[in-house]
Amino acid sequence: MSFYQAMQLGAAQLKPLIKEESDKKLKQKYTGALITKNILCMLFCILVVSSFSNIFGKENSIVGVVTVILILTFRFANLDFKIKQSAITLIGVFLIYAISPYLSNILNPVLGFIINFTSIITIVVLTCHNTAYANHIVLILSYFLLYGNSVSSIEVYISRVIGLLLGGIIVASIFYIKHKKAEKEYDNTILDVIKGFDINTQRSRWQLKLALGVNTAVLIGEFFHFPKTMWIAFACMSVIQQTTKEKLSIRCKKRAVFAIVGSITFFLIYMILPENLITIMPLVAGVMIGFCATYEWQTVVNSFSALPSAVVTLGLTNTIVFRIASNVFGSLYSKLFDYLYDKVVNLIDNRFNNEDEFEQIEINI
Repeated sequence: MSFYQAMQLGAAQLKPLIKEESDKKLKQKYTGALITKNILCMLFCILVVSSFSNIFGKENSIVGVVTVILILTFRFANLDFKIKQSAITLIGVFLIYAISPYLSNILNPVLGFIINFTSIITIVVLTCHNTAYANHIVLILSYFLLYGNSVSSIEVYISRVIGLLLGGIIVASIFYIKHKKAEKEYDNTILDVIKGFDINTQRSRWQLKLALGVNTAVLIGEFFHFPKTMWIAFACMSVIQQTTKEKLSIRCKKRAVFAIVGSITFFLIYMILPENLITIMPLVAGVMIGFCATYEWQTVVNSFSALPSAVVTLGLTNTIVFRIASNVFGSLYSKLFDYLYDKVVNLIDNRFNNEDEFEQIEINI
C-alpha cells in the first residue's frame, strides 16, 4: 500500500493497521498518513468554509460547512444508480436545502414538520438505495445544520440560496468527475430507485422509520420551544440505524452517555482555558475527530465543535444543560420510537395476513 493509498483510509481502518503492524517503517508510514490526511483535510475545510463566509456572509458560513462535508463524502460514495442522474440528484438535494429548512423555520411547527418530513423522506429514498453506504448520515446532518442555523433577513437568505446552488454544482461536479472514471456503470436509473420504494421491504420501512422518527422528535422539541432542536435530530439520526435491536440499544446508551461526557469535559475546559483559546476549539475538534476511530470518542469530540458557538447565545450553563437534554431525549425517544414503529408495522402485517388467510378459506369453501 502506497502512502497516498493509506491516506484514503479512515481512522477506523488505519489505527488497527498501526497497532498490529510489526514493521517499524510501515507503522511510521501509516501514522504519517493518518496525521497528514487529517491536517490536509482540516486545511481544505478551512479554505472552503472561509471562502463561502467571505463571499456569502458570515451567517452563511454553514453553507461552506455543508458543501465541504458532502465533497468529502461523495468523492468516494455513490447513489447506486447512473452517474449522470446521480449528479443531477445531488443538485436537487441542494435545492431542497435551499428551500425547505427556511420554510420550516418561518412556519408553525406542524407545517414545519410536514415540510421537514417530506424533504427528509425524499432525500433518503433518492440517496440511500444502497443503505450500506450510509449516505443518510451526512445528508440529514447537512439538512438540520441549515435548519438549526436560520437566516436573519431576506437578503441573507438570498445569499444562502445562491451559495447552496454553487455548493450543489461543486459537489455534483466533483462527484461526476470522480465516478465517471470508474469501470462500473450502474444499471439502475433514478426511476428504478423511486419505484423501488415499497413499504413491504425492510429498506423502505427503515427509510420511513428514520424520516418519521427524526422529524417527530424535532416537532416535540419545537412544541416545547427547545433552542437547539437540531441537536435532537442529530441524536435520533445517529441512533435509528438499520441494525438489530441489541445494537440499537447499545448505540442509544453510548450516544447519551458520551454526549454527557463530552458536555462536562467541555464545561471543565471552558472554565480553565482563556477566552481567546476557546474560539479555536472547533478547529482543534476538527483535527481530533480525524483521529477518532470509535463512535464513543466521535460523540465526545463533536461536543467541542458544537458547543462554543451555542455559548454565545445561550450562555455556558444553558448550553451544557440543553446539550445533555437534547442527546438524552433524542436517544431515548429513538429507542421508544423504534419499538413502537415496529410494533405498529407488525400489527398491520398480521392483520393483512389474517385477511388473506380468511379470503383463501372463503374461496376454498
